[in-house]
Amino acid sequence: MVKSINVYYSLTGNTEAVAEEIHKQVDGELLRIETLESYPEVYDDVLAVVRSQRNDNELPEIISKEVDLSEYDSIFIGAPIWFGQPALPVEKWISENDLSNKKIYPFFTSGSSPINESMARYKDLLNQSNISKGLEITSSNNSNLSNVVEEWLTEIKP
Repeated sequence: MVKSINVYYSLTGNTEAVAEEIHKQVDGELLRIETLESYPEVYDDVLAVVRSQRNDNELPEIISKEVDLSEYDSIFIGAPIWFGQPALPVEKWISENDLSNKKIYPFFTSGSSPINESMARYKDLLNQSNISKGLEITSSNNSNLSNVVEEWLTEIKP
């Protein structure tokens, strides 16, 4: 049996909701990425911090959680999209873990940004991994979350 883990970062709860829906439909383990220092609560302040981190090529420190990835064949990775790219805490987690030879199932949440740039970024970061078609959850399809996730899972066959 294929064992999966669902790794995600969620600032506002949107990505967490998608991770939990995937978890309901696929089972496996859930692992929430958490930053050592919280991002601000005001969205415009978050954007300023993220812009500064991106400009300085700085990844936020994350709280280390022991997980033996050798136990998993499939890894779902969820992130909000910030400035067209996956959230920096997810990039930090990816940089700290060997995901080569894993099947990666990316999912993204966004108000309106398409996932094209985020998928390209993952392909750069995960060049040794097998990356499936990504799932894009926006405010327009969020109300139908269960069906959207089910359709995606049927298509990618994890």
